Amino acid sequence: MSLHERIAMRLQQRWPQIRHQLPRDVALVLVLGLLAQAYSLAVVATDSVHTSLALVIKGAPARPGDLVVFGYAGRPLERYYPEGMLARLQRKVGMEVSLAGPRMGEGLIKYLVGIPGDRVEVEGDQVYLQTRGGRLAVGRCKPTSSHGVPLTPVSPQTIPPGFVYVWAPHADALDSRYAVMGLVPAGALVGKAVKLW
Repeated sequence: MSLHERIAMRLQQRWPQIRHQLPRDVALVLVLGLLAQAYSLAVVATDSVHTSLALVIKGAPARPGDLVVFGYAGRPLERYYPEGMLARLQRKVGMEVSLAGPRMGEGLIKYLVGIPGDRVEVEGDQVYLQTRGGRLAVGRCKPTSSHGVPLTPVSPQTIPPGFVYVWAPHADALDSRYAVMGLVPAGALVGKAVKLW
C-alpha cells in the first residue's frame, strides 16, 4: 500500500472524530487569532526596565509613566551586542556576524516620560526633562557604551509634535538620553506593556 493510500485510509477512519471536533477547533483558532491582534508577550533580554516578561497591549494609548513598546528608529550602534559564544561559533563556520544594534524596527520596551511640549535639558553629562509636572532627572550619559563605542547626549530641545522621550532606569540602558536613539517617533509606538515577571 502506498503512502498516499495509507494517509487516505487513516483520514477516512478518523473523519467522524475530526468532523465532530472541527467546529470547536475552528472557533479556537479564530479566538486565538483575534487575541493575537490585540495582545502579545514580549521577552525583555536586558535588565533596563527590571522585568523579563511583559504583556503587550497593542494600540493602547500611552501616557507618561507607562511602559511602552516601540520599534527602534535610531541609528545602529557599533558593537552594541557582546561577542558571545554564538557569535564566535558563527564566525568559525564562516558566517558573517554583526554586533551592531539595535536594528531598525527592533522592538524595545522603555518608559514613556516625555511628550510634545516637554523640554530636554542637558547639563554636562546629566539629562533632565522639564515636564508639566516638574523637572525629572532622566539619567547620566556615559561617554562610551559598555563595549567602548563613543556616546553623546541628546541635544537640548523642546519635544516636537509627533515624538516622545523614552527612558529606562538602568544606568547602562540605551534610551532617549543618547543622540544615537534620540526622540522616538510616536508612529513607532506599538502599545503599552504590563510587567508580568
